[in-house]
Amino acid sequence: MDDDTQELITIQQELERLGDRLRKIFPQTHPQFDSVFEDLGAAGYYMREAGDRLESVLKTVQGDEETEIE
Repeated sequence: MDDDTQELITIQQELERLGDRLRKIFPQTHPQFDSVFEDLGAAGYYMREAGDRLESVLKTVQGDEETEIE
């Protein structure tokens, strides 16, 4: 695995951790949950979307690496 691939994986994992942290900071029982629900949901959506896009990039990059090996 090259450095670029590892860096992409690290970023993807960081996005997942950020989503987890947001859910811990603002659980449904948080007194301001209703005030931040829409924005928090949007942030979570975009982080998941970014993670999905990175997954697609990783598959492409890893596919290219496999092609180079053959």
